[in-house]
Parts: sequence; structure tokens; C-alpha cells
Amino acid sequence: MDKSTVFRILDSAPRTAAEHMALDKVIMTAHSQGLIPNTLRFLQFKPCVLVGVHQNTSLEVNVPYCQQKGIDINRRITGGGSLYWGRLELGWEMYAGKNTPGIPRKVESMYRLLCDAMAVGLKTIGIDAAYRPVNDIEVNGRKISGTGGTELADSFVFQCSLLVDFNIDEMLRVLRFPLEKLGDKAVNSMRERVTSIKEQLGYVPEDRLLKQAVLTGLQKTLGYDFSPSELTSDELTMLADYLPHFESEDWIYGKADHVINTVDCIANYKAPGGLIRIQMRLDEGVRVIKYLIISGDFFAYPARVINDLETALKNTPIDRNRITDTIKSFFQNNQAEIPGVTPEDFVEAVLLAIERAKETAIAPKSFSGGLQ
Repeated sequence: MDKSTVFRILDSAPRTAAEHMALDKVIMTAHSQGLIPNTLRFLQFKPCVLVGVHQNTSLEVNVPYCQQKGIDINRRITGGGSLYWGRLELGWEMYAGKNTPGIPRKVESMYRLLCDAMAVGLKTIGIDAAYRPVNDIEVNGRKISGTGGTELADSFVFQCSLLVDFNIDEMLRVLRFPLEKLGDKAVNSMRERVTSIKEQLGYVPEDRLLKQAVLTGLQKTLGYDFSPSELTSDELTMLADYLPHFESEDWIYGKADHVINTVDCIANYKAPGGLIRIQMRLDEGVRVIKYLIISGDFFAYPARVINDLETALKNTPIDRNRITDTIKSFFQNNQAEIPGVTPEDFVEAVLLAIERAKETAIAPKSFSGGLQ
């Protein structure tokens, strides 16, 4: 049997955010140096919030609240947005060589394959999940799992977070969103975008059953074998060396020249079929849409089409033609009915929000300390 298709399993007990982030660095480094075999790691956290490697912690996280409640704050070695982890959420990571049989070299194809594997695993416990481009797993249009990753030399890591008993109200308190000053309607709009294992099943399965579902999905999709193991002496030595760095304020809050500041904006656009509200976060230079939330009093069929449109616009450059093409192409390729609202209305709503962002970005008080 090809050794590269036999993965050791590391099952990390709940640890602090700093310990888990240090272990990510340890395992990635050790694998890239040929010191360890391909590895699958399960991880659970003490309550924490994690920002992406380039994010500005103070703009993404309600730091005073986290400090008051004893919620860890840390920074991933990978990109992406900020995440809140409760005690029951489950993560898994695959560390492997880029030449591992069955793993596509193209990143988008790899994400699709491994997200499909997670969906297969969820089906074994009765949840009808499916891949949603670019890197999410959903149930009836609602996100239940997100993924990310990075690479080093000839090694890569694929990371997956599974929402088990997700507390969205706590997430909204911990993270800073453009909607945090808005009312219940906006909060409910956010709540409708995610789901959890508990919500889908009505109970929380035992950890071992969830982990077995992950393994089953990977085995059925990829045909790999998995064998329980422990950290090596090399990894334990590296962990002791790396941990102080991941516990440091320089790492957690980031040096000014290493993080990307953001600007938030809200815009309301009146279309014949109802009000379109755009809540958007862009990079400080107003060059890229980091993410946006679309809500309003219009009616969309199917309802999930709005979530999919948000996903299509994520990370889009601030360019009228690119935004127009993205929105029009989306509606051409998706069956959607929104009475009284046209693709052009969404284009104008997004462009209006961008103008609001530009106004905010040039105001002297824009980055004087947080978004509240």
C-alpha cells in the first residue's frame, strides 16, 4: 500500500487557541521537512475567536467583550475571515503532500473534492449536506461548515470547521459586523444564513460519532486508511519553541504593516419590488469587497439565491464592470424570481454602498478604534 494514502490521526483534546495555532505551524513545518507522514488532525477549542492571518484584530473582534468573558483571541496561519468557536464545534485538518494520490493539484478542485467528502460524511448521520462554491458545505442553502488552507514547500493543509451547537448570538457579540447597530431583522437575516448539527438533528451526537462521520466521508471519497497516533518528539520540541510566539500580543493583534484595515458601510436602495439593504465590509483602500450581507423587504424565490449572490460577490474587486458582470452572470446562471427587482437594481445597490464606503474611508474618524 502507498504510504502516502495512510494517514495518522491526531485527536487533540480541547486546547487554547494559541496551542492549536502553534500546532498548525508545527505540523505544517514538520510535514514540509519530511519529518512526519500525512496527517489528519481533529481539534476542539476552548471558546475563542480566530482572525485570518492578514486581518486587523481590533477591527474584527469585540476585544473588551472577549477579555471580560475569558474568550481566547488568536490569529490563524491561514487567510480567510474571522471565526467564533464554541466548546462543541469540531475542526479537522488534513496535512499532506501535493503529490498525494487522489488529491487534485488545482486548489479549487481540491476544495470541491474535500468538501464533497465532508458532505458524504454528514449524510451518514442523516444530514443532507452539499458543497457550495468556493469553500463551504451547506444544508438547504445554510452554511454548516467552512474550509480553508495554505501550503508550504511541497505540503498543504486543508482545514474544515463543523458547526455542532453554534451560538450565533454569542458570535454576534464576539465579532464586529456592519450590522451590529441594526435591529432584530438584520440579526435574523444573519441567523438564517447558518445552521448546525444540533439544529438539523435535534440533538448533539457524541464526539466519536462526528469524528467517525468525517473519517467515513474521507474513506468513501478518497479510499484512504487512517491510523491513530500521537505527536512525535520533534513536534513536541517545536511546539515548546513556537508556543510563546503564538501567545504574544504581536501575533494576536498583528503589527501595523502586516494587517489589512477595513471599512464598513450600509446603504439602502429602493427598487420597485422593495428595499434592498447592503451591509458591506471592504478593505481600507476600498479596492475589494471582503464580504457583504444583502437584506430587505423584497421576496426572493428560492430564498437561498440571496446567500449565493453574496458568495459570488465576496472578494470581488471594486470595479463597476466587474461587479456588473458578476451580478448579471449570476442571475443568468441561476433560476431566481425576485418580483419587482432586477439584476440592475442589485448592481446599483452595491455601487451605492461602495460610494458610502469611500465617504467613510476618507473621514478622519474612520479608523480611530473599532467599529462600534
